[in-house]
Amino acid sequence: MNTLLKSTIAISLFSLLAISANAQGNQGGPPVLAKDLAPARFGTTLRVTSSAFSSGGMIDGRYTQNGENVSPSLDWAKPPAGTRTLAVIVADAGVNRPEPIVHWIVYNIPSTMRHLSSQVVGDSSLPNGVMQGKNVSGKPGYIGPKPPAGQTHPYYFQVFALDRTLDIDPASADRTTLINAMKGHVLASGSVVGRYTGQ
Repeated sequence: MNTLLKSTIAISLFSLLAISANAQGNQGGPPVLAKDLAPARFGTTLRVTSSAFSSGGMIDGRYTQNGENVSPSLDWAKPPAGTRTLAVIVADAGVNRPEPIVHWIVYNIPSTMRHLSSQVVGDSSLPNGVMQGKNVSGKPGYIGPKPPAGQTHPYYFQVFALDRTLDIDPASADRTTLINAMKGHVLASGSVVGRYTGQ
């Protein structure tokens, strides 16, 4: 096999792999941030669940922009020793863009908490010190799914156990800021995925 043919085959295989990886991401692979925030020390997986939907199941319409647009409940297992706070990021991984669409950011959750109740409205609904970051609309708090009509998107509810408290102003707490602050401080992480079809 000559050098030119080898090069052509190698390029073709690389292109196929790239296309395949991109397609998997668009069909519901973990959001990019999961790769950015691999657990730094223990690599523990947190079990995350929601009473509002089963893992891989459909999200009830009341938790979407087509319904009441209220946050669903979220539960997680006990984090590893050394955890000081937890953070939650909810993101739509079914969009054809480099980064997922962020629907909710919550951070500085005390390590003793195992639950976020449904219908969180403003910081007053949360324990003192727990903050909400900016969603895709640029505002703090939860905004529900609303994919294009007929499209079913996967929504990742991710929980991160951190060895620090995040010193982030809520006014600037977008996805990028949160990720940068969490890098190297993730002790464990986990997620539960819900799906929703646009109306």
